[in-house]
Amino acid sequence: MAPLARTPISKNWVFRQTTTLNSSCASSWLPVAQFPTVAHIDLLHHKLIPDPYIDTNELDCLWVNDADFTYRTTFPSPSLPSNDSSRAELVFDGLDTIVSVFFNSEKILEGRDMHLSYRVDVTRLLKKEGEENELELRFSNAPAYAKSEMKRIGYKGNGTDVHFGGPERLFVRKAQYHWGWDWGPALNTSGPWKPIWLETFTERISQFLVRQSVSEDLSTAKIIINGTASSAQPSRTILLTVTNPNGSILLTEETPISSTGTFSTTLTVSNPELWYPFTYGSQPLYTISGALNKTSHTETRTLGLRRLQLLQHPLTSAPGTSFLFSINNISIFCGGSCWIPGDYLLPRMTPSRYSSWLKLAKSGNQCMIRVWGGGIVESDEFYRVCDEEGILVWQDFLFACGDYPAEEGFVELVKKEAEQQVERVGHHASLVIWVGNNEDYMLAEMWGWEYDIDDQEGPWDKTNFPARKIYERVLPEICERLAGDVPYWRSSPYGGTTSNDVTVGDTHIWSVWHGPMAPYQEYKAYTSRFVSEFGFESAPSIRTLHKAITNPRERHWQSLTFDAHDKGPSHQRRYGMYSGENFRFRFNPLRDFIYSTQFLQAEAMKYAYNHWRRAFGGPGAELCSGILVWQLNDIWPGTSWALVDSEMSLKPSFHITKRALAKVVVGVERLVTKKTPYMVTSYPPSKTRAAIWAVNGFTSSLPATLHLSAFDIETGSSIALPDDVRTRKVMLKPNQTTEIVEGVDIPDADTTVLYASLVADREQGEQLARWLDWPEPLKFVHFAKDVSVTTTLQPSSSSPSDSEVVLLKADRPLKGVVLSIPVSAGGEDAIWDDNFIDLVPGEEIRVGVRGLDGREGRIVTRWLCDWEGEEGFEL
Repeated sequence: MAPLARTPISKNWVFRQTTTLNSSCASSWLPVAQFPTVAHIDLLHHKLIPDPYIDTNELDCLWVNDADFTYRTTFPSPSLPSNDSSRAELVFDGLDTIVSVFFNSEKILEGRDMHLSYRVDVTRLLKKEGEENELELRFSNAPAYAKSEMKRIGYKGNGTDVHFGGPERLFVRKAQYHWGWDWGPALNTSGPWKPIWLETFTERISQFLVRQSVSEDLSTAKIIINGTASSAQPSRTILLTVTNPNGSILLTEETPISSTGTFSTTLTVSNPELWYPFTYGSQPLYTISGALNKTSHTETRTLGLRRLQLLQHPLTSAPGTSFLFSINNISIFCGGSCWIPGDYLLPRMTPSRYSSWLKLAKSGNQCMIRVWGGGIVESDEFYRVCDEEGILVWQDFLFACGDYPAEEGFVELVKKEAEQQVERVGHHASLVIWVGNNEDYMLAEMWGWEYDIDDQEGPWDKTNFPARKIYERVLPEICERLAGDVPYWRSSPYGGTTSNDVTVGDTHIWSVWHGPMAPYQEYKAYTSRFVSEFGFESAPSIRTLHKAITNPRERHWQSLTFDAHDKGPSHQRRYGMYSGENFRFRFNPLRDFIYSTQFLQAEAMKYAYNHWRRAFGGPGAELCSGILVWQLNDIWPGTSWALVDSEMSLKPSFHITKRALAKVVVGVERLVTKKTPYMVTSYPPSKTRAAIWAVNGFTSSLPATLHLSAFDIETGSSIALPDDVRTRKVMLKPNQTTEIVEGVDIPDADTTVLYASLVADREQGEQLARWLDWPEPLKFVHFAKDVSVTTTLQPSSSSPSDSEVVLLKADRPLKGVVLSIPVSAGGEDAIWDDNFIDLVPGEEIRVGVRGLDGREGRIVTRWLCDWEGEEGFEL
């Protein structure tokens, strides 16, 4: 048998516009910029549209969303084996989205789903060896098709319950964010967005499903293999091989193939090397391969062996149940973030970009990432990196914020799509849950769709929430059949008597920032079993905004261009309200707006992450087992909820969450000791005592010493504390929170910062964690005006060659110190291992840094209310 040959169809591609929009600017055939591609990329390449990410160019590019484009190429026929059983198939990994495909002038495919791959037998149409074949892809714009489908099927909503794009987006299987979202523009792409191949073979493995089951005692792992071989004369056996993480062959087995081409077996690995999220262990990976006739066609899968459970047991200390991921019998605290697609123009997402983003998340101690349902089931590269780096993946199915139809043809398309995606990525060790949709049950409750939680039988076709059929019948059946040990969850959020029940399942906490705009200090009141989405907006870095806004006169927070790059509804009033409640702020010039909004976001994240991680107790007390902030990444140079902007500049909130998710954390919470007398208003309650707690992320107990000290905020003078308060031996319980002190008196609490340091009880006695606790609201605090802050460069022989260390210290307590290289110094900012740091006198903070490039003399620092020390400044 001749081996399967796979030839990329990636050369000689040309494109043109086939509608008259924008004066038919691309009506003649033009070479593509790259392959795979979409029309926006090619139009940009030929300067037929401006960059939609810059200024207000989004408006000038809207016509592309409604245009039709055709792509064409030619390629020579390969040599085929000289037997009647040889086949030639065109394989389309992804076509975006409404497309008619012609091969040598004959229509061979009608595509209607961006998330599907297609395979077409073209054996009879293929030209003779060496002769040229023509492949043509005729794309129609998705918005027009979606509107026609909406009219055909009928929309069950009322037209006001879709806030991102129009309701037509619900009727086409395309990435929903292409209609625009509250963090990005409206760029509705079309084109061959994934590779295209010509495969020639006499036989092939058409399905190779690898799943696993690890025993409760972790002593054995079963590798469950099912598949199908396609051949005119099916092979009798398939050779299966398991290679261990060291590259040695562990076992082989020849498995018979049935007369219908199917095969199935279970291989057992004794004493497996187990895969863990990086916060709890290492990531050994096995390789599973299947070969037909040893050489004709081989499929491989990389597999991390782990025992996965989603535990929902009753709690001993609170109502409801846990929502707890367990890996290899260890309860995992899942701190991390939500992921939106890395680009609107998806073919620009390279393996290196995926790797950089995911490794950045890991550097922030994030062990889980949620792939949001308004985008895509990500590239194979995404999950490969997560496997290798030990990052858990929460994967939504591709439905978001809408009342989707459940018409027969639509459901059938959804079924094919879901089957393909679960088969494609379902073997990855990092994948730990499939979730039916993003927020659709929450919207059903919000908008009054016909949703009876007690009706679990259906049918729901006649209700105005028909997609329950998809979420409660179609997707669960597919996961039961194909997902192996990865659980299915109906929606995010979902659980309990309402979708956002804080005692059951997962929640999206948007009462802060959105909704009633509750103070961020109330995050504690929304403690829930698993917070899978919440967030707080802030501006990106000044360099990113300068790239986004080219007119210097528009570089302020109230300009039209700035507003165009902040899609969050009512963002203007929210910045002012939240800032005004909490600290003295300044929004002009632009650098002050950036600092103030980033400060605000960071403080909100500090409240949320630390209070919720504190709620991760021991067995039966897991009041919160996960925190996923909305969102990790930005898709364009704009203002949003991201921890990291589109240029990969880390906001202060990234460093806050990094510290909150560290292996060991110490925290301080001020307690109300006296409420304001009832006859007066506008005075905050007194908080003169503090509770102290710590988190130990290790799976064994940790002895440590807690050191407390206090400082006058304005003078920097040390404030005496009793000896029994200053030092305390503690034993931190494994993999949970330990409440250390119920109450410590704070002298002169309104003018005092309390400093807690947790030091390891071992020879080196290194600091495990630190925390500065300030009186609130910060707007009432009198900061020192004559402050000395020093930064000293200290090259480290133990650091990588491109890494240096900056020593940071101050003579007064400072809140939110940010290190940076100013724009005037040229180049990009340096990359700081830590930032947004609170300081007290007598302490020297070591900050690793890369990319100084000889600019150590240009390091600048700033902190909350630093402008009050400027000459001539008056309150």
